[in-house]
Amino acid sequence: MRGQSSAEMLVLTGAILVVVTSFLYLGTGGNEMATVMSAARTGAENAIASLDFEYGGTIGIEQVGFDAGTITIYVNVRGGPPPDNQAISDNIRVSALKYIYQAVIGFFPDNAEPVKTGYYTYDVDVGIRRVTK
Repeated sequence: MRGQSSAEMLVLTGAILVVVTSFLYLGTGGNEMATVMSAARTGAENAIASLDFEYGGTIGIEQVGFDAGTITIYVNVRGGPPPDNQAISDNIRVSALKYIYQAVIGFFPDNAEPVKTGYYTYDVDVGIRRVTK
């Protein structure tokens, strides 16, 4: 009887280890996505501050969304003579990608490009809405 209870204990211990390991793996993925979303917002806010200072308009973040690795940042543009939509979109996208890279890898890259991790390949899209009176 003693040998049998020892085998049962090994099976129970193995099952516990499998459950704990899977929770650890899932928790790491959730943390990565939260970190990446925060970095994307920070990068977008940095680019927006530069654009606001340079052109005198007001750009605000309306919403940040996530779908299968693509982070979509929706902004509204008010007042001033800001640049065209493409320039706004490019500046925000480049800054957000650089901040994502820094959050995942640990340093800022020279060139902004989609960031590949074990869970997703993160990319950024920017949606622009112009507000006029």
